[in-house]
Amino acid sequence: MKKLFTMVMLGVLSVSMLFTGAETKAAPVLESSSEKVDIDLMKEQFLEKIRVEHPNAQYIDLTAEELQKQEEGLTTYASAPPLNSLEVYATRSTQYLSGTDFEYYSANQLSSVYDHGGAIFQIVTAELGYGHIRFAKLNGVNLPQLATQHIDLNRDFVVDGWYVWWDASGHTGGTFTYQNTSTNFPSNTMTDSIFIK
Repeated sequence: MKKLFTMVMLGVLSVSMLFTGAETKAAPVLESSSEKVDIDLMKEQFLEKIRVEHPNAQYIDLTAEELQKQEEGLTTYASAPPLNSLEVYATRSTQYLSGTDFEYYSANQLSSVYDHGGAIFQIVTAELGYGHIRFAKLNGVNLPQLATQHIDLNRDFVVDGWYVWWDASGHTGGTFTYQNTSTNFPSNTMTDSIFIK
């Protein structure tokens, strides 16, 4: 399942996406212009990867109100797609290349290759389909959501998935677990985890 998700997410990232720093539940917290540049660079890297399988993929910017209207429209005409894939996607931290790049994870990878931690420590998750009870933990401690990016796989300007940035700043690594539950039938709960050194 993780391999399938990775392939799908790589395709999604390949399509030209317009990264938004906000979603319904959390706005980005960017401390400096250099951090914003790093996040923008990462978004472009993600987009290039997802376009491998989804050449029409793009990021779309929606306000909370626009996203809510879209979700209501989906339920009027057809149900929103259930959560169907979820994975821990990448990590960026001060200890890894001074926080200037991301370590990306492959399908079924159980541990990071590199050590992470420090003042900047962000973990990115990726998901396709609609979920509504997402949370992330590092060593059992809930992490705050830093930013989200809407993903549109086929340029119909309907959200198909999300990248979510989690803030683990100040931590030194450990077991990261991410979970979300589908908004609609079959109301499945999906989870993924990785040991971050």
